[in-house]
Amino acid sequence: MRAEQKVMQLVRDTSSSISALTEDSAGEYFSESRFFFLTDIANRLAPKPISVNLMSKRTPYANPHRFAQLLADIAQAGYLTANGTDSYTVSEKGAAAINAANGAFYARVNKLNQFSSEKLIELSALLSRLVDASSKADAVNATFCLSIVHNGHTALEVGSLAQIDQHLDDLFAFRDDSHLAAWLPSGISGQTWEALSFVWNGEADTAEKLVARLPNRSYTADDYATALADLTTRGLVAPGADGYTVTAAGRKVREDAETLTDANFFAPWQTLTDDELNKLSDLLNDLNQTNLKIAEANKTK
Repeated sequence: MRAEQKVMQLVRDTSSSISALTEDSAGEYFSESRFFFLTDIANRLAPKPISVNLMSKRTPYANPHRFAQLLADIAQAGYLTANGTDSYTVSEKGAAAINAANGAFYARVNKLNQFSSEKLIELSALLSRLVDASSKADAVNATFCLSIVHNGHTALEVGSLAQIDQHLDDLFAFRDDSHLAAWLPSGISGQTWEALSFVWNGEADTAEKLVARLPNRSYTADDYATALADLTTRGLVAPGADGYTVTAAGRKVREDAETLTDANFFAPWQTLTDDELNKLSDLLNDLNQTNLKIAEANKTK
């Protein structure tokens, strides 16, 4: 049996261990750290604009009004330039701030790296093949998220730890594409789909709990109550004295989407042989363990 799921968990672990090597520096370059994410996307998209519609397609689980307000706030701070009611391009100030923040992160990561250059080059080559194969996927909404991330990468030294981090970001973006392609044809809204997911996995079973678990989505308890009512009408969840539970039909819909997500995501991985996949697993595991040791040593200094 091929080890795609195991390798993907190592992708997550390794990405986290790279991030743990250095503190988030976004606040050093922006007047408010909340401005970083959308300015970064705008910089990657340039000269094409960022908009509420684009972000709602990229992250359909969040309230569009949140994007509208945040984009306006970022423009007021000078990091974006307004082109219309909901369309913006990155300003010189915004591009400079993003490039400085990302450059500082990459420089620190590479400085702290203790993994051999030979292994990094080998790992980069394998990950690059996965990213290239993923970019050719033909599922619905196949590479929307991936194209935003990948096309906006800063050119980095081949085989550097920073470049590994970029490859991992690409895979996460394609994972988002794969999941969107799995559930968007259902016609369920992003807000409602996420409510189903949280009832299905047992993380939240009331509108109030959804608000508490998802504060960054900017939806109210009334909004989630409407979503849960929609799911009830569809027969996917059922109300109870203590909260909502997923029905058999709802569990099937959600699990089928997860199965299709995996099918979409792992299909391009066939570009690697079994031996190459096992090698990728070994390299990611070794890099992750190396990074964890560095992070632990830094804590004691």
